[in-house]
Amino acid sequence: MRIIHTADLHLDSRLETNLDPIKAKERKRELLLSFENLITYATNNKVDAILISGDLFDRPKTSTKTKEYILDLIEDAKNIEFYMVYGNHDENVFSEHLRQMPNNLHIFGDVWQTFTFEGINITGISGNDITTATYDNLVLEKDGVNIVMLHGDINSLSSIPLSMLKGRYIDYLALGHIHKYQKGRIDERGIWAYPGCLEGRGFDEEGIKGFILLTINDNTIESKFVPFSKRVLHDIFVDITDCENWSDIRKNINLKLTDIQPTDMVRIRLVGSYDLDLIKQSDLLEASLNQQYFFARVEDESRLRINPMDYENDVSLKGEFIRNVLKSKMPEDEKIRIIEYGIKALMKEEV
Repeated sequence: MRIIHTADLHLDSRLETNLDPIKAKERKRELLLSFENLITYATNNKVDAILISGDLFDRPKTSTKTKEYILDLIEDAKNIEFYMVYGNHDENVFSEHLRQMPNNLHIFGDVWQTFTFEGINITGISGNDITTATYDNLVLEKDGVNIVMLHGDINSLSSIPLSMLKGRYIDYLALGHIHKYQKGRIDERGIWAYPGCLEGRGFDEEGIKGFILLTINDNTIESKFVPFSKRVLHDIFVDITDCENWSDIRKNINLKLTDIQPTDMVRIRLVGSYDLDLIKQSDLLEASLNQQYFFARVEDESRLRINPMDYENDVSLKGEFIRNVLKSKMPEDEKIRIIEYGIKALMKEEV
């Protein structure tokens, strides 16, 4: 038997925090298509079931159009069973939906429920305030193959206390909530795993994204992470300390971009320190990178390098300005920031 474990698709996300409206609309469409592509993969690879461990949608007030699209996909995939727990973003998203749910979609409520499918016990519960007493009510068959579905953080005692799940005959704990692939042991018998999100939405979700493929033979579960995202997000730090001009900065950036695909999304963060006469051309660097990649952003986190002795006898307006700022009683970080902005203004650069 083959089962896909996915979570945290966050369909219907607005995505405008990182992207302009046009790219956000395109990326929003891609996230929806990722679920369709997942079902296509499942069909082509003879997958029997798909586990969705919460946050299929980004919010409970998901558009009817999006919900109908997802339900149509599920209903059409008649040879695949879908098992879903709600997450903290999409709790009870279908509760007021007038359409009858597809027969192959099984949604767990706020008490433990078990579905037995081809001899496999799939148990789950939805909710973000599961009490200790609730875990005490989790009863599984010792001799069965037991998959348990939950949404929450096993590193937080207030979310999912892993200690409460030890010794309960769990073979595989299918988790959602953490947007990066992670896996570990519950006890000698079972493992837990987060598949991460299917597609990265922001630069806090960088790296390869995908799902977990479970293969069950002779009551043994094997798991494998399958990379699947259409685009990969990259958060890259570029040190400009030794750069003398914007061309040097561009060369340093290019060294970091060697293996990145044009379809990917890139955030470049300039770090280190620089001399006063360095013109970084961050806006042009960003525009150039946006010609190479689906989306690129350049963020300047570098700091101005000032030697007060260099301006001790400088009779220019720049020298007078720098001396006045340096001898003020402001914090050092604030002095540097004011000098940066002031020099930009004197050089008629955009501040």
